[in-house]
Amino acid sequence: MNQSVTVSAKSLDEAITKGCAELGVALDEVDFEVVDEGGMFRKMQVKVTVKANAQPVAETEEPTATPVEAEPEVKTTAEPIVEEFEIGGKTKTKKPTKEPRKVTEFNPDCPKFKKTLAFAEEFFKLMGDNLTVTTSHDDQEFVIAVDGEDVGRLIGKNGRTMAAINAIVSAIAINTHSDEPRRVMVDIGNYRAKRKDYLIELAKRKAEQVKNTGRSVRLDPMPARERVIVHLTLQDVEGIITESEGVEPHRYLVIKPGAR
Repeated sequence: MNQSVTVSAKSLDEAITKGCAELGVALDEVDFEVVDEGGMFRKMQVKVTVKANAQPVAETEEPTATPVEAEPEVKTTAEPIVEEFEIGGKTKTKKPTKEPRKVTEFNPDCPKFKKTLAFAEEFFKLMGDNLTVTTSHDDQEFVIAVDGEDVGRLIGKNGRTMAAINAIVSAIAINTHSDEPRRVMVDIGNYRAKRKDYLIELAKRKAEQVKNTGRSVRLDPMPARERVIVHLTLQDVEGIITESEGVEPHRYLVIKPGAR
């Protein structure tokens, strides 16, 4: 039995469920690690690992089939292999995974990338005269950082306005350099770092509340990227489990008492 597998999915819950299915174990018999949080146009990558004391799911023995004479091979057009398996009494379909796009060496002087930056700069000029736009990049993403006076209106409640701006700029970036796997991330007023610190403190505070009262706590709806931060903050806290519930874009996270 494989001890670990890396899967891609739209949410952390879906990724862990897929990983358990591939490994043939129950949800409480695995640990997980977020390899890539993903983005608006890219699924997250999660490594699911079987715990040392986990027991594999028993396999039902298939009856021995009577040998039959082999028929002549008929050549057909190659189709993707689709494998069916059962978990929790339901039949699931496992589709072949796509190979990730190759990350090439980035050239900041690339004309297509310059078009994206030019669009972002012109876009934010319309938003205010006192805004500054700076850019940076690494192996995972391009970051367009915006700062200046009164940037709160560009962030919006819980970053919703910024997320909408990010979607527009990302769409332009995909259209101008579709072969580039790095995502575009807009960060206004260093909001993302501040929001991450806030979510970590919130998760710790609510986990203590759950421990003291023995009652579950439901957090406000938040995007998958932020739910991952809470999941990771509390994944090793004894007596606490976290689960995402609801449907996007109103999906929320619940902190519950319980053993992992």
